Amino acid sequence: MRAVQREEKVLKFGNAELDRRLGGIPLPSLTLVEGPNDSGKSVLVQQLTWSALNSGYRVCYITTEDTTRGLLAHMEGLSWSVSDFFLKGDFKITSIHVRGIRWNSEVSKFFLIGLLNFVKRREKNSDIYVIDSLTHIITHAEEKDILEFFSECRNLTDMEGRSFFITLHPYALNQELLIRVRSISDGHFLLSIKNFRDKNVLVLNIAKLRGAMRTANNIVSFEVDPNFGMKILPFSMARA
Repeated sequence: MRAVQREEKVLKFGNAELDRRLGGIPLPSLTLVEGPNDSGKSVLVQQLTWSALNSGYRVCYITTEDTTRGLLAHMEGLSWSVSDFFLKGDFKITSIHVRGIRWNSEVSKFFLIGLLNFVKRREKNSDIYVIDSLTHIITHAEEKDILEFFSECRNLTDMEGRSFFITLHPYALNQELLIRVRSISDGHFLLSIKNFRDKNVLVLNIAKLRGAMRTANNIVSFEVDPNFGMKILPFSMARA
């Protein structure tokens, strides 16, 4: 089963409505998932993680915002049963404690180098890497260290077929550097929060997706349903 899924080279979202509107994500891919607090970045990459695991891919999830137990509980709470994959070793979770650290450029460089070494050596057998989120690590980093990190991820994607989904907040980088990082990436998913009839809804904009077969209907609005995960709302809300 795993070999068949890899031959397809397309990762579905694992959500019928999202897959109908957006198709899937061509793999391998270096995808940037960008948005402010509470805009659904983590939910989106967890949705993709769930789909990838069920498609036979091995996922390494690196979290700077949660614990291993907390992440498992959160995904199970959204009806994404990942515990069996975790126990079998197909779903690996690494929690990096970053809160309370006194950040400077040297500390940031150390963490970026450590992340790359972790991916290259210890977790080299995974197919997909989720980094959620990179914000704390790169906010105080030097521009050259940030570009080197993304360039190395680019090389791993191109040369070894590994895929990356990296979340970050827009404020983490200045606009010029953010544009350069986006240009390195195959995919750029932009999340936002909009108010519609006195209700906040989450909006996903697929700003770029290299190799995608579908380009229309690339903006969808959704909410997080505890029993369903991502619940897609009428398309008109995204334009509100």
